[in-house]
Amino acid sequence: MKPFFSYFIFLLAISTLVMSQDSCTVGLGPQSGNYHVEIRNRLSHDTILKVRCKSGGGDLGDHWVVNGQRFTVSFHNDKCVSTEYWCKLSWGSKSSHGGNYRFFSCEESFLKFCNFQDCSWKVRDDGIYLHDMHGLKDVKYYDWES
Repeated sequence: MKPFFSYFIFLLAISTLVMSQDSCTVGLGPQSGNYHVEIRNRLSHDTILKVRCKSGGGDLGDHWVVNGQRFTVSFHNDKCVSTEYWCKLSWGSKSSHGGNYRFFSCEESFLKFCNFQDCSWKVRDDGIYLHDMHGLKDVKYYDWES
């Protein structure tokens, strides 16, 4: 009877440990920490890119990014916070080209691209690319809306 009782106590202890874990963090990787989102202008013909980013924390206002330069956002994200950054990109006469795109999300599949810390984007004539930190290459993530 003692081996059964010991086994039962062991299972109870493991179950209690697992149940006490925050359900949002189990198996999702390190979602808490400092993050950096970089949007680099790689449009042709010295085109100036207008960037306006928003999150639940507020509106970051308009920023004009010249070709070859970047706009960067740095922030701290606590566990299981559903932080998202959406940015409106536009250029051309009367800002006729561009669209609204999500540049940061707490989703694990997204964070893997950023190595759970640095999300580096390149805005090009044919779309928006996210740098895959694991594959060490730029991957086309979005086509232009307009």
